[in-house]
Amino acid sequence: MNYKIILASLLIISVSHLPAAACPEGNPKSTDYIQRKPPNRCEGIKEEQLSGNSLNLISIATRNLTSFGKTLTVQIPRINGGKNPQVIVKSLGDNYHYQMDDLLLSNNGSRFSFSWDTYVLRQAKIPANSLRAVASYNLGSQPVYVPVILGQTSGKYEFVFYSQDRVRFTNFEILSKGQPAIYSTSRPNPKKGETIFTWDGRNAPAGRYELHYVAKIDRRDEPSDRIERRVVFEHNPNWLK
Repeated sequence: MNYKIILASLLIISVSHLPAAACPEGNPKSTDYIQRKPPNRCEGIKEEQLSGNSLNLISIATRNLTSFGKTLTVQIPRINGGKNPQVIVKSLGDNYHYQMDDLLLSNNGSRFSFSWDTYVLRQAKIPANSLRAVASYNLGSQPVYVPVILGQTSGKYEFVFYSQDRVRFTNFEILSKGQPAIYSTSRPNPKKGETIFTWDGRNAPAGRYELHYVAKIDRRDEPSDRIERRVVFEHNPNWLK
């Protein structure tokens, strides 16, 4: 028996189960992605962009932001059985990647909330209308997403996808309990960067919905990659009021 191989395998398994490293400490006056407080969070400009050859859902949110005051608040609706939602706030530009995560949330009963100083956002000149947010609860085999309220609600949800490749959406639909789609559209023209879909759910009953989309990533001189995903999310029309 080759004990070196066994030892190496055990080491790989052990390393793969280590918790993710926290963001580093640093100068709070910088815009680097570092630990910041109060309140506790990781925030700043990250050196790496999102990886290529991929399509990322970066936001399910409702927002009405035109500028940043000294502070900003995000609210995350609480759902049955939901504890400690995972929240990521970000803005992706051609030459920057702003991100805030690992938030120390406040529990306000029906919602979690987080308020923070917008120093980094203002110092890095992040456009207010470029801010995105996504939140999810781990409730079983797959995450359940909830819309993040960024500042104030706009009366509609934004579903924002990001890719460094040219992507075209052949189908985007919202379904409820296996019924025919209550909303359906497409984006047949390929584009890089963000693709935004909006949905006014103020007349849709509260409950758990499913987002189903089919997209194709176009690459030069290569066959297109087909991506099909289903995302479960919670909705309540009161969150849009």
